[in-house]
Amino acid sequence: MIWLIISTILLAASAVWLGYTVKKEKAKQKELRNNHFDELAAMKEIQKASMETAAATYDEKVFLLSESYQRGIEKLMLENEEIRKNYRNPGEIKTHQILEGFKNDLIRKRIIPPDEMIIMPNIFIPEGNGMTRQIDHLVLLSTGLYVIETKHWQGHIVMGLTKMGSHKFSFLADLVNNEKEETLLFSKDDSRGLTVKTYENPICQVQQTAVILSNYLQSQDIKTWINTLVFFNHDEKELHDWSDNSIVKRISNKEQLQQFFINELTSRERIYGAFQLQNIKHIIESANNI
Repeated sequence: MIWLIISTILLAASAVWLGYTVKKEKAKQKELRNNHFDELAAMKEIQKASMETAAATYDEKVFLLSESYQRGIEKLMLENEEIRKNYRNPGEIKTHQILEGFKNDLIRKRIIPPDEMIIMPNIFIPEGNGMTRQIDHLVLLSTGLYVIETKHWQGHIVMGLTKMGSHKFSFLADLVNNEKEETLLFSKDDSRGLTVKTYENPICQVQQTAVILSNYLQSQDIKTWINTLVFFNHDEKELHDWSDNSIVKRISNKEQLQQFFINELTSRERIYGAFQLQNIKHIIESANNI
């Protein structure tokens, strides 16, 4: 009887202990599930925050790129407007665009650093008699200074015509100046009628400009040789060059202009550094403001 009672008590105690153990295990499992759900929720929040941050960063980059692009467009518009204000004719605008594009290409190909090609458009240099001399373009390179005279002429250009050579156009013999070369331009007007115009020889013109610029720079303690070019940049033209002048370079198209400067940069000695070029630019800009 006593053993029966003891067995009953032990069985009851075991049942109580088992119930307690099961209850404790269930509580533990519940806590683990809650912790797991909390961890999942936390991970979702972290992922959500990360995605939101990434989206915000992307939106910011897109905004900055868009803003940069817009600033670039506005800058180009201002530059184009400034060019249109400063230049007297579309030929000079075309030359400027060719030079700027060429400079960017040289920089991209690492042929020159950005500060060793300076393009100065439409500048004025004092002649010393109260007058000023206009220069279409002055290009400053490590290999020297280059004055470009642009002629946006359409038609047949007969350059370097003299009385000695006028037998090629015999009827002009009595009209041609005895002492200097002349330039004739044969073209069609709006009604397709033939027109003939005479101009000052651009070769002489650019040489005179180079002398005036050289004299001014010498007055500022800069002695340098000025290289001279005449650029005929109209697409519809044919050049007949009879001039004996071998100093002034004649250029008929964009490709020739670019090749000329490439030859200069690759075959001539480097005589100026970036600091010297900036100094020359400053001196010329100061003259331009007189």
